[in-house]
Amino acid sequence: MLDRKSPLITAFILLFGLSLCIAFYQELGFESLADLGFEGSTLILLIYIYQTAYSVFKPHRFLLIGSWLLLFNKAYDLLTEVPQIEEYADRFEVIDTILDDGSLFVAFVFIAIGVTHMMSGLIKANKKDDLTQLYNRKKLSEIPFDEFDLIYFDLNGLKLVNDLKGHPIGDLMLIRFAHALRYACHPKEMALRVGGDEFIAITHKGRANEFVEHVNKQLENEQVSFAYGIKTTNLNDVEAALISADKAMYKMKKEQKEQKITI
Repeated sequence: MLDRKSPLITAFILLFGLSLCIAFYQELGFESLADLGFEGSTLILLIYIYQTAYSVFKPHRFLLIGSWLLLFNKAYDLLTEVPQIEEYADRFEVIDTILDDGSLFVAFVFIAIGVTHMMSGLIKANKKDDLTQLYNRKKLSEIPFDEFDLIYFDLNGLKLVNDLKGHPIGDLMLIRFAHALRYACHPKEMALRVGGDEFIAITHKGRANEFVEHVNKQLENEQVSFAYGIKTTNLNDVEAALISADKAMYKMKKEQKEQKITI
């Protein structure tokens, strides 16, 4: 296996080997100096790209298999530049065609599928919050209901937790609340993190109060509390609904603070 930690070193070693082959190409049995130089350089470039991008290819099986097939194809092209090997390959024309043209075609098919999967994953990841793995604000353009309830949540005391106990504990608080939102969702409903301690839930029309009760029940024995605002709306009025729900949430938050002071 090639050392993936030093692609430049590998490339220089292979270039040195190619230079020796070019210097003694006739003694080694290569028929064409130009073909040897072109095929050898192409193979080295592909090896360099493979080593450099391996960490990107590794999670994507189709990309990885496609890159292996492409390397095999170029290595085979280089080997068949030796007249003796080419003559032997010509005796088995069908097998030679499969190994040459067939492997190249299949390699490009796998790479195309791999790139498609990778781009799809990147698009999805771009709509996810890194910490909580909930959707972010970009997902609001893909609400699956014509009419729905929008719930705007704000966690209580996150800044105080961050200041007294540190951000890692505050992050755990955010993650726990995100889990509660996700668990409360019915099919097609959505939970989003839209700010530091601000979240949104999109539920079936008329289900907002049930959703909030479910979240409260999950957190009843934990030191995680929140304020919220609810607005029933439709796809054409999302921004106005966000403002309205946000105002209702801050009204509740103010009432919660006043209640604490009274107590």
